[in-house]
Amino acid sequence: MMNVISSAATHWCRVGGTFVFLDLSRDRYFMLEQSAADRFCRIVRGAQEEGDADWLAARGLHHLAPPIDRPFSEEIAPTSSLREEPDLERGSAVETARAVFALAIAQRHVRKLALIEILPNLSQGVPVPPHVQRSDARQVAAAFKRARHYLSGMDECLSRGVAMRRVLAGKGCEARLVIGVTLPFAAHCWVQLGSAVLTDPLDVVTPYTPILVA
Repeated sequence: MMNVISSAATHWCRVGGTFVFLDLSRDRYFMLEQSAADRFCRIVRGAQEEGDADWLAARGLHHLAPPIDRPFSEEIAPTSSLREEPDLERGSAVETARAVFALAIAQRHVRKLALIEILPNLSQGVPVPPHVQRSDARQVAAAFKRARHYLSGMDECLSRGVAMRRVLAGKGCEARLVIGVTLPFAAHCWVQLGSAVLTDPLDVVTPYTPILVA
């Protein structure tokens, strides 16, 4: 199941024994202290008791997005990276210009808008055949790699991810924007097509557990 973005959703995942939450309405991550985590664990396992609904509401956990289930998590587990392919061609001038323009817009949106306003508007065109998607993804990955020479902010993972996701959507590529977390706490955002990472080397993203996929 994809972690569906709703109008008031708090997304969450479990990293080891720790629950990590992403509140889209406030653009913040948070974790629960151990006693609260134990109670939350009991609730999500289906053993809800009287008073639990009020307890969740008091902590802003009453509008939880569904978790990323195991089959889907395994489906999107990254296994390769286009960025690491030695034969990745140099991005064309046209695609590089499109990448720079998309990134400039994404940077402005990330600075001014909350995630809950950005993520639902990642448009998706009519999907093209898989072999065309793979070819287009290579061109876009190469263009964003080349764009690093022309625009600052290419290391801002959220802006870069939103920009690339939008460009690929416009081409009919069913790419996914993934936000992941790890402990000690850190968050990272990247783009995948299937199990192939388009924005980063593979070893950069593998330590992260997905908390949201869009």
